[in-house]
Formats: sequence, C-alpha cells, structure tokens
Amino acid sequence: MRSMISTVRFASAAAILALTAGGTAYAQDAAQAPAPAAGEWVPLDSSRFGDELTEKWIPVPNGDSGAPRQGWLATADGFFTREVHLAAAYTQASGPDSWGVLGRFHYPFSRRLWAGIEVPFYQESQRRGNFGDITLTTQVMLAEKRNLSINAGVGWRLPTGSVVQGNKVFAAQPQINLWTDVGRGFSIRGRVAYEFADRNLPDNFVLNASIGQTVTPHSPAPFGDLTWYVAANWREPTTGRGNSFVSITPGMRTHVGNNLFLLAGVEFPVINRNESFNERYILQLVQGF
Repeated sequence: MRSMISTVRFASAAAILALTAGGTAYAQDAAQAPAPAAGEWVPLDSSRFGDELTEKWIPVPNGDSGAPRQGWLATADGFFTREVHLAAAYTQASGPDSWGVLGRFHYPFSRRLWAGIEVPFYQESQRRGNFGDITLTTQVMLAEKRNLSINAGVGWRLPTGSVVQGNKVFAAQPQINLWTDVGRGFSIRGRVAYEFADRNLPDNFVLNASIGQTVTPHSPAPFGDLTWYVAANWREPTTGRGNSFVSITPGMRTHVGNNLFLLAGVEFPVINRNESFNERYILQLVQGF
C-alpha cells in the first residue's frame, strides 16, 4: 500500500509539472518574436529535434525579467550549463561530524544533449578518509524557450566509494527537471524523480522545488548576479526500510569576476533529524567556460 501511495504521488507530481510547463510553453508560443540574427540563440523547435541533437550548444539569454539560468545549491537544473565546480561541505550531526570535498564537470554536447559528472574525491568521518561514489548524469533537453527550460535524464550513482561511510551503492534516478522565469528576477526550478538502489536499500520518490531572486546584473563584480534562494527537498522511501527526509536550504550566489561564482548555503533537515544530521554548511566555487 505504501508503495502504491508513493507511486500515485510520483505520477501526480509529474503530471502537475508537465501540465504547468505545457501551459507556460503555450503562452510563450503565442507571442511571436522578431527573426533572430544568424548565430544568435533561438528557442528549440520540436520539428527540428533530430538536427538539434548535433547542433552546437548556445548559452540561453536571461529570462525576460532578468533571471539567469544559474546553478544553485541543493536543487536541480532544468537547463544546460558548461562549468567546473569545486564544493566543500561540513555536516554536524548527533553522532560524529563529517566533511568532504567534491568536484563536478558539466558539458553540453549539443543543444539537446548534456552530461555531468560528480566526483566526491575526499570524505572524512571519525578521522577516516575515503573516496566517495561517483555520479554520472545524462540529460536530453525537451523544451527550451526564453523563460522556460525542461529536460529529462538519468543520474547514475556508481559504487566507487567506501561502505564505511555509506558509499559503494549503485543507483539509477530517472528525472524530469524544470526552470522558469516568473517575473521580477524570480525563477522557480524543480525536479520529480524516482531512485532505484541496490544493497537492500529502499527505492525513493524524490521531489525538489526552489525559488529565488536575482537582484543585480551580471557585471558589477564581486556582487554581480547576486541571488538569494530557498531550496526544499523531499525523499520518501517506497520499498524496504528507510526514513522520510525533508530539508530546507537557504543560500546565495554571486559573480565575483571573470565568470567565477561563489555559492554558500546551509541545509536544515526538518524531520527525523536524529536519523540524518543537524545542519550542513556548503561552500562552492563555479567557473563557467
């Protein structure tokens, strides 16, 4: 029964996400823009899907209200980026504290295809340091307009880490991601996903939603693209043993110059804190190229 309820939640959330995105896309199609100059970004065209699979990726301009397509902490991207990340996190818990450092590489192969890899190259708890599980994510852009992006893909967690720190897990996470500019520099993004795991770990329904506002233009470094945001995450086990997990992450992002960005945030679990952690402090550098 619990699995059936979770499946219904997943289907309902996916339907709502799809209907909302579809309505937004229809409204944007109704407004005809002037013909762009050669080489400029234009919205993706479903009738040219095959050609766009191999066309060179073009960065998408900001939304009509100035909201940029930029990554935030503890949330999903419905758009493609070409970036390198270096992130560190310190976690305070009822038991031993822990910390770790990871790197990410994001690369769009075309206007429709993208891949990213996350490598947690050091994790430490109780004075034991180990390598973590690598995650490889592949995505296809389904729709991309000035104020809307929707992609779908699969995140693959590879069992490259140590069992001691909860790693060595193989998991697959089919996902749908959305980003949209909703006006006044505000953007909303989110993910609906389902995670299949091995090692007798429970499968999980995964839901993410975030809202934030960009309050400065890109150029006035070190406070360019200054953005505040709040991300919410929910993981609900659907098979086997496991606990629900819900967290809130307030954060900020700023352009410090030369396409280098600084992100900071604090993640707070709001249920089952004794089974997870008290708070997690995150700091990240992002270099676009």
